[in-house]
Amino acid sequence: MEKIELTSSDGSIVTEQPNDWHSINWKEAHRQVRKLRQRIFKATREGNWKKVNKLQRLMLRSYSNIQVSVKRVTQENKGRKTAGVDKEKCLNPQQRGQMVQTLSTLKSWSPKPTKRIYIPKSNGKQRPLGIPSITDRCLQAIVKNALEPTWEAQFEGTSYGFRPKRSTHDARQRIFLNINGEKNRKWWVVEADIKGCFDNIAHQPLLDSIGNFPARGAIEKWLKAGYVDKNTFHPTDSGTPQGGIISPLLANIALHGLEEELGITYKERKDSRNGKPSWYNTSNRTLVRFADDFVILTETKEDAANAKEITRKWLTKKGLTLSEEKTRITHLTEGFDFLGWNFRKYKTTTKRTGFITFIKPSDKSFRDIKKKIKIEMAKLKGASPESIIPKLQPIIRGWTNYHSGVVAKETFSKLQQYVNWKLVRWGKRKYGQKSWEWIKKKHYGKFCPGREDQYVFGSKDLYLEKAQWTKITRHTLVTHNFSPDNPDLKEYWEKREKSQAKKTAEGRLPKGKNKIALRQQYVCPYCGQPLGNYNQVHLHHIIPRSEGGEDKYNNLVYVHEDCHKTIHALGASNPQIQDKLFRGIKSSPKTRNKSQKVQNRKFKGEKLDKR
Repeated sequence: MEKIELTSSDGSIVTEQPNDWHSINWKEAHRQVRKLRQRIFKATREGNWKKVNKLQRLMLRSYSNIQVSVKRVTQENKGRKTAGVDKEKCLNPQQRGQMVQTLSTLKSWSPKPTKRIYIPKSNGKQRPLGIPSITDRCLQAIVKNALEPTWEAQFEGTSYGFRPKRSTHDARQRIFLNINGEKNRKWWVVEADIKGCFDNIAHQPLLDSIGNFPARGAIEKWLKAGYVDKNTFHPTDSGTPQGGIISPLLANIALHGLEEELGITYKERKDSRNGKPSWYNTSNRTLVRFADDFVILTETKEDAANAKEITRKWLTKKGLTLSEEKTRITHLTEGFDFLGWNFRKYKTTTKRTGFITFIKPSDKSFRDIKKKIKIEMAKLKGASPESIIPKLQPIIRGWTNYHSGVVAKETFSKLQQYVNWKLVRWGKRKYGQKSWEWIKKKHYGKFCPGREDQYVFGSKDLYLEKAQWTKITRHTLVTHNFSPDNPDLKEYWEKREKSQAKKTAEGRLPKGKNKIALRQQYVCPYCGQPLGNYNQVHLHHIIPRSEGGEDKYNNLVYVHEDCHKTIHALGASNPQIQDKLFRGIKSSPKTRNKSQKVQNRKFKGEKLDKR
């Protein structure tokens, strides 16, 4: 690999950059990467491939891209604490800063084989994952930012897996729009299952699709790096290992083009009422794909069989095969499962067609969540409610939030009945001869403000939210081929992200804390990035309590966990940091003035009132 040069936002070579992790201006770094991605996207849409290649090279050398990529790998990704074959991790700020410095001066490089690990699947089997070394993961993130925008400008509008700002909920809504309504004629479904997709993708067709991408050689090296399983090296002649940063993107590239092969085309039209663009399907088939999981909707059983055969032949060119045992052709009245939901048409007398479409959590998904709760409760025999609730709450909340956009109230009630039963068994085991009335009086009560429910497990300070409390909220489908890399759609994405952030906050934060997130527009005021799903956020006191700061709304702000660590590493009392946080929210003049008074008193050496 050639030496990586550093470039500023205007393309000039940079010779020195700050190596202190805490001193990095993350808002500016993200802005530079975002702008460069948008330029690559726009040049691709314009068909200016010479400019695309030039901008991709610029991204590969961008110092901001190196910083953002290292942050993503070592702080944001779920697998950040997992080491590769080199047994190295970059988890502290000094190591991250050193990694940025290493990558920015890299002269030569050879990838290490991935480390093969196995994770359990819901069916009892194990899924193999290939974990690259920490250096390879960071390099893959750098390369991904250069390659992804080009393909975002080309991907099908009905592809939703592992793409920016797209989700399983979009795939679900796309299917619903195609099978619901009186005018719908698609009653047959091809439920496709590819045998070991990630392990069997042919390398050469994939590399041919990538073309003359500047880092094509690096991608080829990763594909052929092999893996180590139980101290034994295995070469890789096919496949892109699950576990790599760039692997999902490569899988999407490999599977791109199936829609065209099936003869599916979309045409753009303007809505006569509001002038907004929309796309309509001109064919009698619809493909909805989430990575390697996809369904094909057709009007007849014969056409479904034809579509299946076309797909089988097309996949063969990619080195892939359909599983004959798992690939089925199904009528909508029988229903089919996809991404954890069951899609089915039921007979009814309330519709002119005589049928109504329902999407519900699948039976398999319901069995899986009960199994997960059962396993967790088995670990918590004899534990206190203070230990049980933090373990159970994320499991229940995560599952109900995922299914909150479908017909799920009845399923949520059944889940709560199961949770209640497990808690009753826990109580009887823990307290032996004590009566149920005694246990109920000790651990149950009317703990949730605003609810009259007297059968809530926990205490006033900490209680277990019930599954059926989850609100059913409909998901808004992302517009056909819209991408956040398109610079012309800034207003669309800002509006959409704000709406989705509000729903996420309402589903994951206590009622009293929602207004804090709303005040800061669901964005971390320190780094300027979205707060995300709130799994890695902390509530921060802008004016520390040790310096007179109050535990009140005006003095509280949500920040990312890592931003919180940086704030305290630089000094939470630092007036520049406090001012930055205040500017990121709509703080009251009274709170700002109090912050200034605290700083003035510190400067004069006065003793602070800690009230």
